Amino acid sequence: MMVENTVEQVLDQDTAPEQQKGREDVITVVLTADNHLGYAAFGQSPRKREERQQRQRRAFQQATDFAIERGIDLFIQAGDLFDTTMPDERDRSFVATRLADLKQAGVHAFALGGVHDTQALAGEERPAPQMSYARLGALHYFLPQSDPQELVPINLDIRSIKIGICGLGVLAGQEGDPLEHLHVHPDIERAMLPLLVLHAPIEDMAVGSSLLDTRAQVSRSSIEKQTAFRYILAGYHHNYSHMRIGQTDVIVAGATQHVDFSTPDHAPGFVFLGLGVDGIRWCNHIKVDSPVLHRLEIQVQELWTSSEADETPRPPTEIILERLRPLCDAAAMVQLRLVGELTRRQYHQLDLNQIRRYGEENSFVLAIDDSALSILPEQEVLETGERFSPREELITLADEWIAAASDEQEKKALRITKEELLLAMDDTKGKR
Repeated sequence: MMVENTVEQVLDQDTAPEQQKGREDVITVVLTADNHLGYAAFGQSPRKREERQQRQRRAFQQATDFAIERGIDLFIQAGDLFDTTMPDERDRSFVATRLADLKQAGVHAFALGGVHDTQALAGEERPAPQMSYARLGALHYFLPQSDPQELVPINLDIRSIKIGICGLGVLAGQEGDPLEHLHVHPDIERAMLPLLVLHAPIEDMAVGSSLLDTRAQVSRSSIEKQTAFRYILAGYHHNYSHMRIGQTDVIVAGATQHVDFSTPDHAPGFVFLGLGVDGIRWCNHIKVDSPVLHRLEIQVQELWTSSEADETPRPPTEIILERLRPLCDAAAMVQLRLVGELTRRQYHQLDLNQIRRYGEENSFVLAIDDSALSILPEQEVLETGERFSPREELITLADEWIAAASDEQEKKALRITKEELLLAMDDTKGKR
């Protein structure tokens, strides 16, 4: 059952008998994950980066405020609270305040390390940023382990319902199925509600391009075979999902903000759960405030196709901007995807800097995806001995490196580097 609500709609449902605050036989849970506090995209101005980070904090606060106002029993953060292992002081202080509010309200808080905010290598001196909150008693923190020997549950007794909570996360670069040979402490057998908080890729679920590479994956068969947990509350994937695998309910929180364009059909948010000893009473996905996503795909050959009546062909940049205008506004994240083959001469006729500037001024985010764009060789130019400009030489060399790269993450990094260098060259040229 998939239910979509806004925060305001659910807060207005206090008359609904099945979702009454304090119902004796139901444990209420707010599940959130992949908040990515501190995320900063390449190519955005400082003002837009700050606005994006404010949206990330605001979305997390909507989840904590909801938990406090509804008198929730458990607040569970299932990994990647931060986008880095070294969040700045502003994000650290913000989370500390939110956790203090939860503690003051009597909400039990739990958090699990993710692949972004946990050191990949065991034994490094830098602790996870959540550890400082755990030491002060603001939450219980489950540290991911590359080779967990045994999961020991945290036991709670809420209104005579015995709850056992374990945490299992993977590290960046980890391999294998972390659930396949897992051992759980026998204490979990005494729990009436056994919960596993998970941060790991799950088989057959789409993965956003922003996620760090890991070869670890939880298979559906390992979920079906395990008998320790009735509920798996998961992070890692940026799209919300509720599925039944064997005798286990798997609920994936989804991200609280879009960090890329990998989940265009899924609204960011958190999950509001009612868990009874006899099963799930409700599972509502609560949407938070976030920009809308628009995707525009253009076959580049269309940009040079004109009717016979056209005496002067329209510039390709003008055509692109005309198609972008209806999609751009201050609350929109827009992806422009260019597909097809171009000659180098045609590529140079595209003023991507002008398009970027338009997107910066007229939308929240404009991202240009040229991963499906290829440049045709122009042998006749090479054979004449004509020299390329430094800008053309940079483009030629970068395109060769991108074509030779075998890993998609490496290709993406090279494309970003190429565009940053081109922007820097154009800026330097403009100052002369």
